[in-house]
Amino acid sequence: MRLLRLISLSLAVLTAAASGAPASETMPLSQVRKGMKGHGLTVFEGNRVEKFDVEILGVLHNVGPGLDIILARVDSPIVRRAGVIAGMSGSPVIVDGKVIGALAFAWQFAREPVAGITPIEQMLKLASVDQQGPEVASASPRMTATEFLGALARSEPEPLFERLLSSAAPRPATTISGARPIAIPLSLSSFEPETLARFGKVLDAMNFVAVPSGAAAEAGEESGAAAEPFQPGDPIGAVLVNGDFTVAATGTVTHIDGNRVYAFGHPFLDMGPISFPMAKSEIVTVMPSLATSFKFANTGRVVGALRQDRATGIMGVVGERAEMIPLEVTVEGTGVPKTYRVNLVRHTQLSPLLLAMAADSVIANVQRAAGERTVLLESEIRIEGYEPILLREGWAGTQARQAIPAYLAIVSGYLMSNEFRNAPIESFKVRLRHDDRLRIAKLLEASVETPERGRISPGDTIRVRAVLKPFRGEPFVETFDVRIPDEQTPGPAHLLVGSGSFMNSVDFSLIPPSPRTLDQVLTVLRRLRPSTDLTVGLYTTGEGAVTAGVYLPSLPPTMRAVVSGDTSNGPQAVVKYHPAGHQARPLDYIVDGALKIDIEVKPTL
Repeated sequence: MRLLRLISLSLAVLTAAASGAPASETMPLSQVRKGMKGHGLTVFEGNRVEKFDVEILGVLHNVGPGLDIILARVDSPIVRRAGVIAGMSGSPVIVDGKVIGALAFAWQFAREPVAGITPIEQMLKLASVDQQGPEVASASPRMTATEFLGALARSEPEPLFERLLSSAAPRPATTISGARPIAIPLSLSSFEPETLARFGKVLDAMNFVAVPSGAAAEAGEESGAAAEPFQPGDPIGAVLVNGDFTVAATGTVTHIDGNRVYAFGHPFLDMGPISFPMAKSEIVTVMPSLATSFKFANTGRVVGALRQDRATGIMGVVGERAEMIPLEVTVEGTGVPKTYRVNLVRHTQLSPLLLAMAADSVIANVQRAAGERTVLLESEIRIEGYEPILLREGWAGTQARQAIPAYLAIVSGYLMSNEFRNAPIESFKVRLRHDDRLRIAKLLEASVETPERGRISPGDTIRVRAVLKPFRGEPFVETFDVRIPDEQTPGPAHLLVGSGSFMNSVDFSLIPPSPRTLDQVLTVLRRLRPSTDLTVGLYTTGEGAVTAGVYLPSLPPTMRAVVSGDTSNGPQAVVKYHPAGHQARPLDYIVDGALKIDIEVKPTL
């Protein structure tokens, strides 16, 4: 009796192995012939791998550099109803028990479900590329330090943000006339519809089909090498964001070689070496569509890291870990403070985009029932090897929705792709204080109280009085005690009173920023003042020069000529006015307006 049970169990195991997991042996392209018939593997619902029929139509050689494509007709009841489905990318195609390649390309509006298959031998070359090392390649800078700092100083992040978005979304190349890589379902959870509408054009350009999703029952932290391994035909997730928001692309596993996993059969984003979390997924169902049919997917447990994203597919390693950037966004002023915690994939092009999407969705949720509004932002950016960068800014009215995501994106985008050196960001913390009122204070007047002796001399302290009127509020007065420097040259000078952002713009116009190191960029960042600071600046005359963003006062004429003639120092300019000092006071208002006060500094008697 016991023997019969053992025989029955062995037969059951052999039957399951024969039906569920095809042999891992591969067939070289040279053996593929027109008319061959086989099957493909993919999941249309849940985690059950199903077969679909495949008939080889022929081979197209050298359709791209080092790339051949096998043409095939695919068929199954669901394929006849929905066509080639987004999410089938990577589905292994098996002929005579051997894997010949991955389903990868399709023709939109084709009258028959004809697809392109990437040969498996070309996908396996990803392993040799990966042996060069796991380091992720650095992206070339998409903005200079001058552009970046200038946009922040002028409080105009949107134009630079739009350029950042366009560079983050390269359009996938068409390999054959009319053929494109099978679209990739991008599963997004917890995002506001307004956010998806705003960033939809970027996602479309990346060959994504944005679809709503949730979390699979097994979702959680990384499980490491002990996790249940993938099988050919299983759904696989390339995770870009996890936590309170989720962003993950879904495809199909093509081939397993030890702990290496091959999938997609075409580029994910064609970014070369990457380090993205690799997760298991479950398919909810298939949505047939006249435009692009796609799979609904839930993202499951992270089981490894994707290492390569190339023309012939993606490759990951089970048990490896992809480091992500923790992001914490806290919203106050709309009831009980709420904190959102997510992890962003670490990539110079994608991280700023994903940060902007998360911030945009939080703001959209906050503003849903708001009329007039003001949003004040405080952010902390931790960079390995440096003191934290603390930035503050504020926006009023409808512009907050557009400006805050743009502001965060260009800061992170510049730091991660700056032209000087790698700046590994350890974490982001963002605090948003929301008020349903317009908290704007207009600067009405500014005046100076002259010392009792009736003249202003070097070393004197003068009182500056500013009157501000809040929107639909009563005026209030702020005073500053401003000291005239002991070394101040007698003559005309003036005081500027206004917002911190206005003063940033003035200072950058007088002394154009031209940092030469990342340390200098971070130093300038720390000096930036927000529009919520009422700021008084003393500006005096004096012959000097600025070179490489550094002000050189009181230069002799001969030295000034030498500096101006040295083009290796970057932008040079003769400076007639320069800031001798600033004082700033944070207000719970955005300061509107600026005033100038002319003074005359007399020699000390």
